[in-house]
Amino acid sequence: MTNRLILTGKGLEVYFRDWQNSLFLGMTILYLLPIWSIQFFPTQDGPSHVYNALIIKEYFNTDRYPLFQQYYNLNLQPMPNWFGHTVMAILMFALDPLIAEKLMLTGYVVLFLYSGRYLIASADPAKKGLSFILFPFVYNYLLQMGFYNFSYSLGFCLLAIGYWWKHHQQLQIKSAILFNLIIVCCYFSHMVSTVIALLSVAILWLVTIRPTNYQRHLLQIPMLFPSCIFPFWFIFSHGTKSNRAHWASQRLYDYFTRLEVLFSFNRFQIYLGQAIAVCFLLLFLLKILTEKIDWKRRRPRAEKSDGFLLVSLICLILYIYVPDGMSGGGFITHRLSLYPFLILLPWLTLTKWRFVKICGSGLLVLIALVNFVYIIDLYPKLDKDMQEFRAGLAKVAPNSRILPLIFDSRGRCQRIGMFLHAIGYYCAYTGGIEWDNYEANTDYFPVRFKPELNGIRPDLGVIEGRPKDMDVHRHVDIVDFICTWSMPTDSPVQQRIETDYKLVFEQKRTRIYHRRPITSSRSTQELPSGIDN
Repeated sequence: MTNRLILTGKGLEVYFRDWQNSLFLGMTILYLLPIWSIQFFPTQDGPSHVYNALIIKEYFNTDRYPLFQQYYNLNLQPMPNWFGHTVMAILMFALDPLIAEKLMLTGYVVLFLYSGRYLIASADPAKKGLSFILFPFVYNYLLQMGFYNFSYSLGFCLLAIGYWWKHHQQLQIKSAILFNLIIVCCYFSHMVSTVIALLSVAILWLVTIRPTNYQRHLLQIPMLFPSCIFPFWFIFSHGTKSNRAHWASQRLYDYFTRLEVLFSFNRFQIYLGQAIAVCFLLLFLLKILTEKIDWKRRRPRAEKSDGFLLVSLICLILYIYVPDGMSGGGFITHRLSLYPFLILLPWLTLTKWRFVKICGSGLLVLIALVNFVYIIDLYPKLDKDMQEFRAGLAKVAPNSRILPLIFDSRGRCQRIGMFLHAIGYYCAYTGGIEWDNYEANTDYFPVRFKPELNGIRPDLGVIEGRPKDMDVHRHVDIVDFICTWSMPTDSPVQQRIETDYKLVFEQKRTRIYHRRPITSSRSTQELPSGIDN
């Protein structure tokens, strides 16, 4: 009934009469400003996602983009990571690639914030004040790394758990279908969040089963089973082989207790993460002392919503024991560090005391505002750096093959290499081939390099890790332009570049080189059939 009321004018008036609803919406709009106030959103992998979304959109447009089909294949298996690429590709039919990226990021911010709030309210609408603690999590390290699909999966994961909890007592066919669709969206965003969502629902299902409702509960198994089909397929097709990399105990402790998943740019974010971790600890103690102990009878109180605490503890165990890489994916420990905090939120409380609730909400809002001021001050500086990087776009011919040599991938960022894959912002507008397209070098993204290129394309390890060692002459047949960033003056690699290329653009740290005409004596290798020189 409440949801139907909100769709009406009167319902909206009632909804916004609650100061928390109005403030949450205002804060959400405020948190969208960092995206729209700059030209380039600062991430490490984001430019690559934008470029690969363009490839998906224009793959069959061989008249305008003749190189895409020559150098890439589409990976049409039902893999995770399709969601964000598909969204951006669809948006690009009507919008500029950079605007498409901003709209996709806007969708993430709204999805994450309102899914988290929905999860909290599904446990108890009176706890909505807790949702303000979500804001500092928006621009986390994983988003700044450019993990757009994972970021969306985080929102879908919270939405799926909240939706099941709200409907688990009377789960109907319609609700089950919608839950399955949410999980499918989560899967096509990222596998880790899908596993966490399904595991959370399974645990909550177990703790809510009662002798009086076990038959209705058992019916949920066939109703929700379709949501497991894609995850099962992925596990059976890709396995669960790990890289056996585990963090040291001290690093696990420090990363978790300081909420270092919020740290991307400088150590101010470490202090902010510590403050938020302290807020979680205080809220945890407040819950225990005010609601979980019967002081008169001197015994603990138990309720169904304690299942969220159990899920949070299990997520913490996974964070400690699961290796950092599995099934071809990485950064798993970083990702898992988020769930114990976020899934604990429906269990926490600000108490029923109005003064404590207002003060607690006010403190969470203050922390969110401090984080916003930090972000809105920093992003324009990073944007200026990226504008400098992409200043040579006009000098790169359409449908060209470009090799980036990045000698300072981080710039003023301590943890993310915002220039590492920034060449994607060139190729997304030139329709060319990016030899540092790391996504196309794997089998879990929508776009892959053609297998026949494996023996001739530049080594990604050299491009990203040892640009000074690049054998430029060896790849002269397949590289039309070379873009360098922060290359040391008169370095040996510069001399090798200038043997086969001429400088056509230079502005501060950015240099663009264009290949000189190839003579028969300089040709070094024969290209595979179907690939033009």
